[in-house]
Amino acid sequence: MSKIPFQVETTRVLEILSKQIYDSPYAMARENVQNGYDAVLIRASKEGRSPSEFSVKITATPQRIEICDEGIGMSEQVLRENFWRAGSSGKNNDEARAAGVIGTFGIGAMANFGVCERLQVDTRESGSDTGIRTVAVKSELTIGSDCISMEPIDSPLPVGTTLTADISPSAPLNVDALRNYLRPFVQFLTIPVVFNGELLSQQDPREAAGIGAGWRLLARKEHICVGGTAFDANLLSDGRQIAVVAENFAIDGRPSAGGMWLRQGAGQIMGLRSRFGLAPAPLPTYYQLGGYIDFPFLTPTAGREALTRESIQTSSQLVPPLEEALSEAIKDTDLADSLPLFQQHLLILNRIQWANRVSIQMSPGDNRVELGKLREAFPNVDLHWYAGQDPDTINTFSSEDNPLVRVSQQSPRRELQNRYLNEIVQLKEIPQTATVLATYAPSELTWEEVSLTFSIARVLRADYLIDEVAVEWVKIGYNVPMLTEMVGERLIIRLSRSWGAVQALLRVIEATPDVGDGMTKDFVRVHIYDKIKAFVPSSQRAGLDALQKTLARRRELYRLEMDDRGELEPLLAEYLAGKVELGQVLTAAAQVSSAQTQRVSSDVVGNVENVLNDVVNAAVSPEPVQAISAPMAGSPILRLDTELRERLLTTDREVAQLNNHRMFLALSDRLFQLERDFFTFPHSTQVAWAGRRIVFLFGLANSPQNLYYDIELRGARNAGAAGGCPLITTTIVTKNKIFVPVPPALMDCFKVSDDPVEFYVRFDMLGHK
Repeated sequence: MSKIPFQVETTRVLEILSKQIYDSPYAMARENVQNGYDAVLIRASKEGRSPSEFSVKITATPQRIEICDEGIGMSEQVLRENFWRAGSSGKNNDEARAAGVIGTFGIGAMANFGVCERLQVDTRESGSDTGIRTVAVKSELTIGSDCISMEPIDSPLPVGTTLTADISPSAPLNVDALRNYLRPFVQFLTIPVVFNGELLSQQDPREAAGIGAGWRLLARKEHICVGGTAFDANLLSDGRQIAVVAENFAIDGRPSAGGMWLRQGAGQIMGLRSRFGLAPAPLPTYYQLGGYIDFPFLTPTAGREALTRESIQTSSQLVPPLEEALSEAIKDTDLADSLPLFQQHLLILNRIQWANRVSIQMSPGDNRVELGKLREAFPNVDLHWYAGQDPDTINTFSSEDNPLVRVSQQSPRRELQNRYLNEIVQLKEIPQTATVLATYAPSELTWEEVSLTFSIARVLRADYLIDEVAVEWVKIGYNVPMLTEMVGERLIIRLSRSWGAVQALLRVIEATPDVGDGMTKDFVRVHIYDKIKAFVPSSQRAGLDALQKTLARRRELYRLEMDDRGELEPLLAEYLAGKVELGQVLTAAAQVSSAQTQRVSSDVVGNVENVLNDVVNAAVSPEPVQAISAPMAGSPILRLDTELRERLLTTDREVAQLNNHRMFLALSDRLFQLERDFFTFPHSTQVAWAGRRIVFLFGLANSPQNLYYDIELRGARNAGAAGGCPLITTTIVTKNKIFVPVPPALMDCFKVSDDPVEFYVRFDMLGHK
């Protein structure tokens, strides 16, 4: 049997070691800096000194790298058996591990020859009087042969090691790129690491993680234990995000170097060991924590591109108790309501009782109440919750007396609120529909309830343009205050007799009947309008033409006074007996219209240029005035220090500052007194006309409030065929009057000659006050 020799292509082996195991040609510098740092740690431990008393210095040019450390140095034996022998490490011992060294693989000097042609090492071991110089040339290396020189150094040499690598001329190093490559690995070392005179180390990992001085302490959790590892954690917040700083580590009861500096949204987690950068640590975290962890058990793979599976598994076990401590700290702060990650974590932990500070919406309105204060805020109210969005259902089951608890539509808040309401507060969900439990006949009603019935119907007919109204008194399940239904042309309102708002109004009517009518107007606006606004003619529902037609049908306003009771007694008796409809009673009780009369004569007509000279002559943009096709909110012209006696302002020319309007009509003095503030806010303006009727509709920006102003011309004045348009809002508000623009098509209706112009006006709000 013949045998052949085992041969290795030296150049190829070096290429594999340096280029394929390590992720960068700069790995050579990183490995030697790490070796220098390990040497410093061992020396500091052995001599009982602080590592910060020693340094590592790097001097780099495109052709040469020199790395000088003040570490323990190497003996001839270490050089032979560890440094120049791939696969052998002198750091796998108790002394090295106690010092916190990083390296364990022992690939050693071989990694350098991926980028260098010649390697020289000058070293002096601590305790030795002489140094050693050893040199290897890449082209002369042969496995198994004596190709590395070694000689003593006669000149004085400080304790430590200086490694000098000559770079291949064909692949010079980018010095700036090398510095930037090394920085993440050495930035947190406590020893000075100097690169061409620039300090790269001694940075604070807390600051690098973005946890600045402005972060406040939420809680401190001491002695968190996971297996044999224990540590303390400071739980922090800046008001929007959370962070963790962990310290005082102990492993198996013995103090250990280590730390965690983690912040929500800081990106990946970088693993460190003895403050030296290793590789990213892909730890699962519900709070999306990123930053830095430093554990003595973190071990990189041979190529340093990742941490070992065992390292990651051990580190991952520390995260769940840390995040549970975070949630426990957050639960009593405002972050509980604003941080979805906290809410999601409670669901995962099944700690629903920690959601006390999470708020929930209440209807009507958009008030929010913390879940833990629901019972306290509504001690005697039978609360119910609703998880849907149907506006009719919300309107039906919500009132000021019995607000409706509204579950969020957003996850994870929705699921957390749902479980809290069911498991902790134990509220019931509303049914699909509200049920009328009893209906009261007219003969069962009190006089105040009958009076209020007529008053509500009158207000709805006169102010909200709903002709057919039926008001029923009922008892409704789930404390629902009111139900509304449109049957054909008739609006049916079913009022709960136990509704607190109704009871308060009935007491007012009983005590002071003369203010009942005004109180009813307010009651309708505040409590009823929102439930019936879908049935009120408006520009949004049926357009201004529909509104005009409704106004044309309504030529009378009705008022039922307490003094009319005697005259109405026969009809009231028939109504109570169910022989006549409510509408017949109202028609029989109709009074003369309460509309105001506004008179405009020639002695109160002024010229816009004279009255508002500063407005006309103000600088404006050169763009022409554009017509609009839909209502648009605009700001009024405010001259609150100017008092005018005029009621009609005109101009013969088009003025850009006034959007080319040539006539402005003062609204009634009573409207000014009651609704002046409405017109000082941005609002839209629309106008519709037909025959003798002209209706202005003003809409408040970002609000359900609308105000209509109804003009009924008298005499020969006529607006002509039906028409309408939106106007660019050019309302002028002075100290004592409100002026609105008159469209060109209507200017003849208000031109003053020898005879005065007279017309009736009506106005009211459509919406909440």
